[in-house]
Amino acid sequence: MKQLSKYVVLLIATVMLLAACQNKPEGDKGSDAKSSGDSKDKLVVYTSGPGKMAKDLVKAYEKKSGKKVEVFQGTTGEVLGRLEAEKDNPKADVVQLASLPAALDYKKQDLIEPYKVKNHDKLYEDWVDKDGYYYGFSGSALGISYNTDKVKNPPQDIEDLTKKEFKDQIAVPDPSESGTALDLLSIKVNNEGDKAWDDYQSLKDNGMKVAGANKPSLETVIKGENKAIYGGVDYMVYKAKDKGEPVDIKFPKSGTSISPRPAFILKSAEHKENAKSYMDFITGKEGQQIVDKHYLIPADKSQKKNKATKKREDIKELEYDWESLSKDKEDVLKKFMDQMR
Repeated sequence: MKQLSKYVVLLIATVMLLAACQNKPEGDKGSDAKSSGDSKDKLVVYTSGPGKMAKDLVKAYEKKSGKKVEVFQGTTGEVLGRLEAEKDNPKADVVQLASLPAALDYKKQDLIEPYKVKNHDKLYEDWVDKDGYYYGFSGSALGISYNTDKVKNPPQDIEDLTKKEFKDQIAVPDPSESGTALDLLSIKVNNEGDKAWDDYQSLKDNGMKVAGANKPSLETVIKGENKAIYGGVDYMVYKAKDKGEPVDIKFPKSGTSISPRPAFILKSAEHKENAKSYMDFITGKEGQQIVDKHYLIPADKSQKKNKATKKREDIKELEYDWESLSKDKEDVLKKFMDQMR
């Protein structure tokens, strides 16, 4: 397997590779994940969160197909770290990530087995590869997550977070740990140029903190340590809100990003036929209903039924092209980290 691009290396640099390597796929019980590789009833899936959605997808697929699925679940960085560690002895068949650029990188390196899923034509065209190399089977919108007990007038855009009432009470997810945070940063820079950097500088001047990956960032808002997070993922907020936590989300009036969450089959997959049937499942009706149930945006908009979430069409999106954005992300991330020092 070719060495990952600099972008991927930057993304995984903040996770402990050793910890990722020590984790075993569920059901492995310490043995090599490929030890039963000749089994026609087996599939190995490496997936980012949300963990409960990943488990529900696997459980439903196992019930429908009769196949046994082994799962390694972690952050996008942890998944990529494990794949890199196993490059000389790959174990995964299917990979699911929280951000699209890594899938583009794998495609460029010729590491993906293309496959046209049965529901291909019903999915958002800009979330899938036309030749079947990857499928954004779900999506998450980024917005301003805020504590409803501490914020009575919800911020409508990034400029509101530079006001005195948010002084030292704002944060952003770390784009070196969160692929979606890096998506938003890159898209904003691509659209607004210097103004985007001025906005982040204004947030820094108002006491903005860089608060780790998405989940720990949101926890700081729920606990009241911060009043708001710029660039938080919507599905985590919806889930917490439904549980009674004092949190809600607003999508910037000026526009935001919606990150497709890609799934793809590795060219090195040992169980390709099972991988294809799994891809058909997660992009098909039943899989898309599970996506919707877990507060993400389904790639098949006809399966959007969850009343707690917003439709993609109701969220103003900034313009972007994933291919061009992927090329610039290394420089964008470096500049952000330098600016935040």
